[in-house]
Amino acid sequence: MAKAEVLLTRHFEATRRRDLEAVVAQLHPEVAFANVLEGGEVSGLEAARGYFERQFAMAGVEISLMRVRRQADGWVHADVEIALRRPDGRLWSQNTAIIAYLIRDDLIVGIDPLPDPGTR
Repeated sequence: MAKAEVLLTRHFEATRRRDLEAVVAQLHPEVAFANVLEGGEVSGLEAARGYFERQFAMAGVEISLMRVRRQADGWVHADVEIALRRPDGRLWSQNTAIIAYLIRDDLIVGIDPLPDPGTR
C-alpha cells in the first residue's frame, strides 16, 4: 500500500498546486478515464494534459486526499473531500467522494470516480 499511498499523495498535492507537469508525470502513457467535466473519455497523456489544464482553469475546485484503501480487484480507493468555492473565495459546497485508481508500473493508468460507496 505504501507505494500507492505515496503516489496518490503526490498526485493530490500536485493537483492542489495546479502543477500540470507534476500531475502528468504521475500518469501512465496508457492512462484512461471518464471526462467528468465535459463527458466522453480521456485516453492517453496528451488528452489527460488537456483535461487537467481545463480542470485547473476552473476557479474554486479543491480536492483533498483523506484516506487510501487497496481493493481486492487491484484498484485503490481514495477517499477525498471536494470543496467548491465562489469567485470571492467563500465556500459554496463541500462533500466527500471516493475515486478509484488503477496503478501500473508505479503510475496512474485508470481513474474512476465512484457514484456511491460500495461500488467497484
